[in-house]
Amino acid sequence: MKRTHFTTFALITATALLPCLWAQPGGPAPTPEHVAQVRKAQKAAYAISDATNGCPVVGTDMFGWPGNIIRHCVYKKGPQGHQLEAVVYLLDVKPEVIARWIESSCANQLPNVSSCFSTVLSCGKDNSGMMFPISGNMMENMENSPWKNYFFRNGMTVSIGGEQNGSTAQISLERQEAVALMPNSAVTSIPTGLTRFWRTRPAQFAKQFPTVAVPPSLNSPKARGEWLDIAHSEFLAALSNPNNRLLEAWVAAHPKTLSAGRCPGDNEP
Repeated sequence: MKRTHFTTFALITATALLPCLWAQPGGPAPTPEHVAQVRKAQKAAYAISDATNGCPVVGTDMFGWPGNIIRHCVYKKGPQGHQLEAVVYLLDVKPEVIARWIESSCANQLPNVSSCFSTVLSCGKDNSGMMFPISGNMMENMENSPWKNYFFRNGMTVSIGGEQNGSTAQISLERQEAVALMPNSAVTSIPTGLTRFWRTRPAQFAKQFPTVAVPPSLNSPKARGEWLDIAHSEFLAALSNPNNRLLEAWVAAHPKTLSAGRCPGDNEP
């Protein structure tokens, strides 16, 4: 499922207040070439490139995410005269951090595949536009269909506030803001549980990291809350580490397809 999505997240001076999050993770630094490739891929972030408000840094923590790395974007998509306007809160992740994640995952899972980095990066760009929505409306136009509303929490599609995912109607910005600020307990469904930037399933993460208590299904409020918490804690921890375990679980689930230089479908090996 190809998606045209997320642009580069320029850091604001305020991020200096969180040096622990932006310190270079342990181990060797990513190669300059890989950092440049990630920076270029991040230009796909349409919620930033098409923003009407400049995507300012929030500065206040939200749902356990540090406010100094959250950007509040109001953006428009669609043909002139038929545009939809949306509100989303995106996590600002440095290209050096993402490059290190991909290098580590490739080294750990596919050490002999020279195309691993470029393939994994391409898959992240196609799936998410290199955007990580912590909350709000991340509109999509899969396969060039009309732009549709999709609500997100902690990097995954959710049902929340009674709003319908996949609708093409304009939802007032006031309503979208209200939905974006609802607590995690207001999430009534997580249709797939697939996390961004890639498409990691709960079962894939559980297989790769069996000591983590991953819920076997997302059919109850308790299970949904647990998976939201795991996605949050894993991504947040990865910001100050060379490894992103959500990414590593995804790479480990698709070695054959990635080795062939293709982005895997969710059921491909």
